[in-house]
Amino acid sequence: MSIRFTKKFGILFGVLLFVMITFFNSSSYAASVGQRLSEPEEGWERYDDGNKSITYLGSWVHDYSGDEYNSTSKWTSQSGAQIKFSFYGTKLRLIGTRYPDRPNNVQITIDNINEVFSQNGPFSRQNLTFEKTGLSEGRHNVTITVPQFSGVYDLDAIDIDKNGKLLDVNTATNLKATAGDSQVTLKWDQIENAESYTVKYGTESGKYTETATAAKDVYGNFIIPGLTNGTKYYFVVSAKVNGVDSEYSNEASATPQGGGSQPDPEPTTGDRAILVVTMTTGLEKEFDLSMKEVNDFVAWYEGKQAGSGSASYAINKHDNNKGPFSSRKDYMLYDRILTFEVSEYSK
Repeated sequence: MSIRFTKKFGILFGVLLFVMITFFNSSSYAASVGQRLSEPEEGWERYDDGNKSITYLGSWVHDYSGDEYNSTSKWTSQSGAQIKFSFYGTKLRLIGTRYPDRPNNVQITIDNINEVFSQNGPFSRQNLTFEKTGLSEGRHNVTITVPQFSGVYDLDAIDIDKNGKLLDVNTATNLKATAGDSQVTLKWDQIENAESYTVKYGTESGKYTETATAAKDVYGNFIIPGLTNGTKYYFVVSAKVNGVDSEYSNEASATPQGGGSQPDPEPTTGDRAILVVTMTTGLEKEFDLSMKEVNDFVAWYEGKQAGSGSASYAINKHDNNKGPFSSRKDYMLYDRILTFEVSEYSK
């Protein structure tokens, strides 16, 4: 009896010990802000201060003290100096040096939301000085601004998701393609200071034979017309900043499909507008349309202003000028349009 009891106790003790070790390894040893973190933890990826995707604005010094991550860091004593970078992921950590003369009110802006953090404290290299988790999966734009103080601020490294990616601040991301009738509508995240965007596309993934240019303000609704229904197209986009093209975005794809003569779905109340187009001849053309149709027209017009898209645009006349026809369309020529006005119905 005692031998059997001893065996059972030994097994239970072994299981308990395993659970305790697992718990401490996964929870108790997770780094906290203010602690030294010389290597990224499980689930994190580290990028050094010299990574080309990190932009430094102002006067920064490259330090080689030897005890930093990869033996380097960048520091400044200039008030208002900034660091800018973007990343794809859900979490962020900043690694730097903690010291008694360091600032305690450094501003960090993530997706236009401001927070502050501190590097002030007992001396410690490769210190976890800031952490942000629980972000939505996607692109996040970060700006660190050095406050006014008499001391030094430094950046040693950046940790993000293991499966994330540090992005060039000028690289477009979240490119999405939506198929239409003989066309595809593209949307992507806006790039600060972009002068224009270049869209490349083709019928093979990674091989782009066509090019279109989008104005800086049409990133949210850019239409590629004149496509073949039933053919799958692949798209990428780059931003031009200071005359230099960025890296390409993620690849998006869509297959245009013919709409036939099926009627458009009825819009909800307040989702319609009167579009009045004034031609160069002085003639005014009025259309009662859904807001989607109006927005598609505006996107075509702005795209044509930027040098891309077809020379004409077909507006469905619906019940305007009724007759014994299945459908009627008014083809607007870009160079014949003087101005247009949109009057949205109140809800």
